[in-house]
Amino acid sequence: MVTYADRPWKKTLDEHIPQIDLPEVAAYRLLTEPCEKYPHNRAIFFYGNEYTYSEIDALSNKLANSMSHLGIRKGDCIGVCMDNCPQYVSILFAILKVGATVVQLSPLLTSRELLVLINDSRSKAVFTLDYLFPKIETIMAESPLEFVVVSSLYDCLPREPFPCKPFAVPEGPIAIKNHPWSYTFTDFSKNRVAFDCPPIDAKRDVAMLQYTSGTTGVPKGAMISHWNLSSYIRLMSVRDTMVQWGEDIYLVTTPMSHNFAITQTVILPLFLGGTSVIMVRFHPEEFLKMVHNLRVNVTRGVPAMVSMCGQHPNLKNYDLSSLRHWTVGGAPVPQELADEFKSKTGVRVVEGYGLTETTSGIFANEWYRDQKHRGFGYILEQHDLQIVDPLTGQEVPIGQEGELCIKGPSVTIGYWNNPQATADVLTDGWFHTGDMVRMMEDGLVQYVDRLKEMIIVQGFNVYPTEVEDILYSHQAVMEVAVLGVPDPKRGEAVLAVVKLKPGQTVEAEDLIKFCKDNLAPYKIPGNILFVADFPRSAAGKIMKKELKKQYTERQTS
Repeated sequence: MVTYADRPWKKTLDEHIPQIDLPEVAAYRLLTEPCEKYPHNRAIFFYGNEYTYSEIDALSNKLANSMSHLGIRKGDCIGVCMDNCPQYVSILFAILKVGATVVQLSPLLTSRELLVLINDSRSKAVFTLDYLFPKIETIMAESPLEFVVVSSLYDCLPREPFPCKPFAVPEGPIAIKNHPWSYTFTDFSKNRVAFDCPPIDAKRDVAMLQYTSGTTGVPKGAMISHWNLSSYIRLMSVRDTMVQWGEDIYLVTTPMSHNFAITQTVILPLFLGGTSVIMVRFHPEEFLKMVHNLRVNVTRGVPAMVSMCGQHPNLKNYDLSSLRHWTVGGAPVPQELADEFKSKTGVRVVEGYGLTETTSGIFANEWYRDQKHRGFGYILEQHDLQIVDPLTGQEVPIGQEGELCIKGPSVTIGYWNNPQATADVLTDGWFHTGDMVRMMEDGLVQYVDRLKEMIIVQGFNVYPTEVEDILYSHQAVMEVAVLGVPDPKRGEAVLAVVKLKPGQTVEAEDLIKFCKDNLAPYKIPGNILFVADFPRSAAGKIMKKELKKQYTERQTS
């Protein structure tokens, strides 16, 4: 009988994926190594402005020198609170070169939310943008921050952006009040080019703090070591068997403050010697123009982005044939959505899976072969998995549902200053994900649902994803989120929140009947709400916790 220890996924994955060494080196080598090979290659494209590898490397050295002169040392935490822009890349590698830790701060956070993360990490400095600066300014006195470096999108944005102006950005640079502790990015970049990096213990030193979304209580800072980050990128660089070293063009669609974007659409293409095309924020028309005009090869995103582009009224005017694949994470991808987009564009949409604590996406489907089963894919090379009973911790047989546990070089070394939270999820190197899955005999893993999101209706387990899949198959439904809500008779009831496709209309009763034809009675939504859009995280993921809160407030008002 096949067991998880047999690693059946290794037999299924493409035999051309090589086994590679994972050296214990500093993460800044992910820039300096390709810089030695491709110094004059275009590393960054930003609406017409281009930056070579040598330019990005030199700028990161200048920034590292400036930080060093202001007392930043190895082990210090430095926040980055910016929308997507070229400066972000040099800042990130400058922090790594100093031996400090990059603290990823979403630009969507409020001042108070930022203060919580800055205080938790004890960050000594923050890099930000002019229009975000007031958020930092208001919390400066309550924080451990010693200085702030302020940039503008217009430091890099050309007068005539190509192929279009970025979506929803200020009309020009914004003047900020001068403080003894504030510096402009331009002045901060005027230091010498040479920089001597301190020695790095790759397995112990923290390269990045990526905070969880905080679905329960205060967000936790997942510590991503230099070896975690370096190993992840090196393994991903050989996973795509059609990679074009020195040539590939990746498009950034999700926030670089999230591990999905910064690793897979910025650091990965840089390590490959390719180009990272940076969008400030996602907009479907802008996305289509970027792919069409720049001949983008690879991108990442969330299901909502595929849906918005697939329903765009001008989709037929754009040639997307340069895209080899569009990998989507953050939520299961309805097969109907992937099939519809491929039929319209020829582009294959494949599902992946990852967590804050695994550096980035740790599973992916095969990009160039059809698969026997649906699922979120096969685990990354040199990683192991187990699926266990969440109550007993014992392995369940292959094919049965259980909690996914992962071990490997990209798994976090723990939570920042939180040994109890670390002990709760890490056992002998195994990370307990809290996600219920099953594995097929060929090693492909299928998502069932979040263990904590399971709905219990009169003692029966209902997995929201199963109900969502059925509703997604209805021709009028664009997006859906299924929740469990309190019910005095059944304990919990199933609620479906639905966003319709443009121009479509359907009654709640019709969708409930549709579910009755496809689901067991206890799984059928007792209520369906229609919304114009959903509350979303910085990465575009539907925030079910916020939806549930809104529903509860509506019921009690």
